[in-house]
Amino acid sequence: MTHGLEVQTRHRPVLDPDFLPAVLWNRAYHARVRATRGAVDLGVALVRQDGTAFTHKARILPPTAANAALNRKYVERLVKFLLWQKGGCTILVKGCDPVARMLAAAYREKGLRAFDRDLVGRRMFGQTIRVEAVKKLPPVRETSQPLGRHLDGCRIGFDLGGSDRKCAAVIDGKVVFSDEVVWNPYFEKDPWYHFEGINDTLRRAAARLPRIDAIGGSAAGVYVNNEPRVGSLYRGIAEPDFDRHIRGIFRALQQ
Repeated sequence: MTHGLEVQTRHRPVLDPDFLPAVLWNRAYHARVRATRGAVDLGVALVRQDGTAFTHKARILPPTAANAALNRKYVERLVKFLLWQKGGCTILVKGCDPVARMLAAAYREKGLRAFDRDLVGRRMFGQTIRVEAVKKLPPVRETSQPLGRHLDGCRIGFDLGGSDRKCAAVIDGKVVFSDEVVWNPYFEKDPWYHFEGINDTLRRAAARLPRIDAIGGSAAGVYVNNEPRVGSLYRGIAEPDFDRHIRGIFRALQQ
């Protein structure tokens, strides 16, 4: 039993007998919702400052005192998952004001989800997360574009790892140069260590090409509009230096 919800498990982990997969809990919760009169349609929208909007619909138990703990667990976990899946800095809630108030409390400065409020909201998408109850959700506004599958011309690909930098120069799909350089960026406090290292890698590849038609890179972390927002490579850099020098590092390298 968990919060009054009976969850059937076929196997019980020996090393962690209390472990419960989220999918089993969610199935039990959805079954309770289907069997309960007065279930509520809940709508959630995640909105970014650029107007991008993603919406999700769910059904929850009636917002009574008896159901408060179950609804809190389900909705709080759902919204946290959606934030990390889609991203955004404004959470709009339609259909249940008590749920909106619960989420607003969770995403306060010192609330349950203070970490997500700061990291996903402020650092990734430029605004600390706020929660608002609304009568109508905004229309979905998402964009996508195909990546890869382009081999024509003179191209550079690079990868930034925690222990080395890799690059390759390609002409019409044929690799004409590849390189790997050891570096140790994790605890470097100087942003120019990153700039000079990446610049060195790009120049090594560029020296083998008659021209450069495109450059593509990969690195662990969150990158929005070609800007690093969060990444383990930059963990040693103070936040003011990160904002001043790292967020625009690829535009600076382009120039």
